[in-house]
Formats: sequence, C-alpha cells, structure tokens
Amino acid sequence: MKKVSLILITIISLGILSSCSDEFLEEEMVATLTQDRFNSEEGIEELVNGAYEGLRFHHAYEWGYTTTNYGVDTFTNGGGANRIQWNTYSSELNPLDGDNSTAVWNNMYAQINLCNIGISKIPDVLAEADPALKNTRLGELLFLRAFDYFKLVRQFGGVPISTEPIESDVAEFPRATKEAVYDLIVDDFTRAEQLLPDQPEQVGRITKAAAQHFLAKVYLTRASEINTDITQPNDLQNAADFAEKVIASRSLAPDYNDIFNYTAVNGPNETLSEVLLSSQFDDNQSLLGRFGNRIHLYFLSVYRFFPGMTRNVDDGREFQRLKPTDYAIDIFDRTNDSRYYKSFQTSYIAQNTNLVPVWTSENAPSPELVGQLKFMPGDTAVVHIANSETDNRFTPDFKDSFAPTMVVRYARDDSGQLSTDWNISTYPSLSKYRDPFRQSFNDEKGTRDGLLARLGETYLIAAEAYGRMGDYGKALTFINAIRERAAYKAGEDRGWVYYLAQNVPYGENTSTVGEMIATEDDFTPGTTNADLQMYPPGVGNKQEMFIHFILNERARELMGEFHRWEDLSRTKTLVQRATAFNPEAAPNINENHELRPIPQSYLDALESGGIPLTPDQKDEVQNPGY
Repeated sequence: MKKVSLILITIISLGILSSCSDEFLEEEMVATLTQDRFNSEEGIEELVNGAYEGLRFHHAYEWGYTTTNYGVDTFTNGGGANRIQWNTYSSELNPLDGDNSTAVWNNMYAQINLCNIGISKIPDVLAEADPALKNTRLGELLFLRAFDYFKLVRQFGGVPISTEPIESDVAEFPRATKEAVYDLIVDDFTRAEQLLPDQPEQVGRITKAAAQHFLAKVYLTRASEINTDITQPNDLQNAADFAEKVIASRSLAPDYNDIFNYTAVNGPNETLSEVLLSSQFDDNQSLLGRFGNRIHLYFLSVYRFFPGMTRNVDDGREFQRLKPTDYAIDIFDRTNDSRYYKSFQTSYIAQNTNLVPVWTSENAPSPELVGQLKFMPGDTAVVHIANSETDNRFTPDFKDSFAPTMVVRYARDDSGQLSTDWNISTYPSLSKYRDPFRQSFNDEKGTRDGLLARLGETYLIAAEAYGRMGDYGKALTFINAIRERAAYKAGEDRGWVYYLAQNVPYGENTSTVGEMIATEDDFTPGTTNADLQMYPPGVGNKQEMFIHFILNERARELMGEFHRWEDLSRTKTLVQRATAFNPEAAPNINENHELRPIPQSYLDALESGGIPLTPDQKDEVQNPGY
C-alpha cells in the first residue's frame, strides 16, 4: 500500500551551497550514505550544510511565485500561460496540483526530517566539540525547521508535526492544530535565537538577527486576523520587541537601489547589513543543482521584438509570468518615491539596427538627421512610460518625435481617443532579479543569491505591531525611516525617462524627503491624504485604514519579494484586495482561497488506526472549498 513518504531525503545535496565561503559550500560526492554518517563531526557538518539547500528551494522554480505573488493585488498573469490558475483561482487550483502546493509540502517535510536527524544527533555527536560550534549548528537546524513549519502553516493552516527522525514510511500522520504548529515554531525560533551567533562564521550562515526577525514575523502573524482564535496577549509587543532588536543591530542600505544592484557574482549587494537571510548561489555551474535561481525569468515582459532589440543576457529571458497590476504601478508616488524607478525597468539599450526606423522630414529634430537611423547599438531603443490617464501628451506625432520606441501606458490615437501600448506581454518588468552573469541569454540557471528576509521588512513589522497596539506615532517613526530612504536625495540622478514620464522639468533634482513623510492623516477617514491612498472599497475606520496603509507600504517596499499572498491571507484582505485590484482573480476568488489545498497525495496515503481514510474523512482533513 502507498504510504506518506517523509523520508524523501536521507541526506540531500550535502554541502552544495556555493556563495562566498571558504569551505562552507563545497560539494563532496559520496557514493553511499546512511544515517550512520551523521555520528561524526564531519557528518554533522555535511548534514547542516545540506539543510541549507532547503532555502534554495524557494527560488528554484515556478512554485516560488505561484504560491506568493499570483492571485494578489500587485501582480496578475502575463502572457506566459503556465499555472495561471494560481492567479485566476479557477477549478484547476486543486489538491491534484503536484507542481506547486504539493512541491512545497513535500520539500518542506523532507527538509524538516533532515533537521530532525541533526537536532537528535548533535547533543551526543558534538558533546566534546567546541561549545560555540555545537550551539551554532543546533541553532541553525532549529531555525531551519521553524522556517519550514512557518511556510507550511501560512500556506495550509494546521499541518502534521514531526520532531523526531523518520526512517521509514509513515501512514499515520494527522494534521495538528495551527495553534500547536505555532507553538512549535515559536519554541524553535526562540531556542535558535539563544544559540545562534551575532556574526556569521561564513557569509550565508544564519545569525541571531535572522532568528529575531522571524520571531517578530511569527508573533505578528499569530496576532493577525486569520489567527484571532489563537492570538496570545503579548504577541504584538513581542513582535515589536524582536523587530527593534534587529533594527538596533543592523543598518539599512543607504540607497534602495543598493539592495538589488547586482554588479558582480557574490557582489556587495549580497553582503549588505540589511540582508538578514538569503539562499546562496553563484556562477559555479557544478554547484547550481537542477535549477539554480530561476526567479530572474518570471517577471520579465517581452522586449525582443522591438526595433533594435534581441534577447540578451542583460535584459534577460522573458517568461512573462508576472505582470504588474494597475495598483502596483499607481501605489507609488512616482514623482517623489524612487522605489518605482528602482524596482521596474523603464528603458532598454539597442543591441542591433534591425527594424530601427529613420528620421523623416516630419519628425527629425534637425534637417541633417533626415534619412538617418533614429538610434544605434548602445543607444536607448525602448522606453516604458508609466503615466496617468489624464496625461494627453502621447499622441502618435509626439511619440514619433523621440528616437527610442515609446511604449506608453496611456496614449492618444489620431482621433484623440485613449489607447495603450501595454498588453498582456508588454509592460514594465520588475528589475529586482535581473541576472547578467548567467552563461548565455538562454541560460535559466541564475547565479545571484535569493533574498528571503531583509531589514526593510523588519521596520514594517515593527510599524505594524505598534500601529495594531494603537501607538501610531511610534509606528510612523519606523514607516518614515523607510520612506526617507525611498525619497530622492538632493542632486540624485533620476534619468531622463523619469522627467519625461512624470512631466517634471528636466534637471529638477531637489530632495523629495518632505513629500515622502507619512502622517496619521494618511489613514484617518475623511482626510485628503487618505483619499489618495488607494484603499479598497469598504475600508472605513482608522484601524482598518492603518492595516491597508501598511499593506500599501509593504507593496511599495517589498514589491515582488515573495511575501504578498501570505500578507493578504494573514490579514484576511486577500478577497477584498484581489477583487478590487486584480481583474483576473476577481471573478472566482473567495474566502476558501485564504488557505491552499492540502495535497491529494497526502490524503490518499493517510491512514487512521491502520485503515485508509474514507472519502468523507478525506474531506474533513482537507481545507474548506477544495
């Protein structure tokens, strides 16, 4: 009889991490492995290094975005039609989907079991070892086990709990309550926080600050709307306290662009103080595994058919999975908030002269240019203009007066009617994950580290916790620290596309910090500021407005960073916001979609008292609506 196989990996990819460390990521090929190998210090080192592989899973394939960025307010599906049921909430989003929810379920439990093996053996195997080493290795595995359970409980609700190594197939593996799962997560992260060092011995290893960040996030999540039945009295204060510990020990990157400006493999953006946790990759092809970091593929729109363009390694391979919604574009104050232009690609450099138009007597800026190519390789070939619907400048003649191809959100046709150059395959690409250090333009294996937690989010966790406790003044201190960084600095180069799109006098470069400071008016009913915040219909009181203000700020700060579905699920705003801002999700979404379907493979293998579950019993185990 088929069983639930939790021992999917006796040991997985030992030591395959590869970024920025001396011996910490080198792979040793071993022909035959059993758990006896972990009865030595060398074996424990291999096990712990192998456990880090679980972090790479979240950036390895399409489950990374389907379970986090589809079906929300910020992104909808682009022209790449794969897995769009996760965005549209069609009937194909069901327990039989083996590529996404089942993949998350199986991989998390495989990693949990690996952690359980190490946690059970370290006290004896490392009994005579350096106490600091023993504590660190135990802390790493406790952190990783908690991290995996936190992923599971946010996606599925209550899930089976296993804290002991499983050496054979298990069929009696019932779901635990979400309360019990959260208790385990808090306990593991708490123990990890006590054991982990302040500074990592090698780049990429987990530190005390990472554990504190996730403790803050867990407490905040347990205090959120989806968990009001299990919220504990001190959860919000604990969330604030742990967030402030991280904030006191780490520093924000001076410029938002520093976080994502990937200028070299293992470059400076990957070792910023702001980075709290990341999955480790580099350009060593033998260590990238089956997938590498594939996130660079999914947010890109099609650019290769424009004049002067062809697919190239800098601009990436366009899988066109994730298209920003109108909300994602408009939630930014694009004139004053630099995060829009530092998050989205708005121009492309010409690669060749194919299809490049020539200047004519009607559009040439000077007579001597008539008959010459509008641009050459190395010049700007394509520009994306994110303007407002009231912008009437972009007529055909006006667009034709520029050398690059103007791809405009709100244009006017020859008769003056509203038109657009954007479509399901043409839109601003999120540029945060561009990877120019792949082997070729078609290479899918990305080389950059995958970002899992950073200090910008910690600030917003602290802000939300204080706001939920009614201390809006304290909340605003954390929000405004983030918004001050997001503002343009005096003298900062904003690029000519900014001036054109925002219709700002060219060369204007005064500071926008003053315009970026948030106040209570931004979430106070009846104020002008609140009217500008893009709150969904039905949000009426200050407490609700504050939560939606935080969600708006998290959208601006964390756009596309694999938190969004879980944020909307925990705040029970998923249906409200997807309905308001995601036209593809709106027709089908309902409250049942606040949790994912429990995989059918688990239900079919589950037994109770040695007897397989009946269909009715499986329905009782399954989340509602699936």
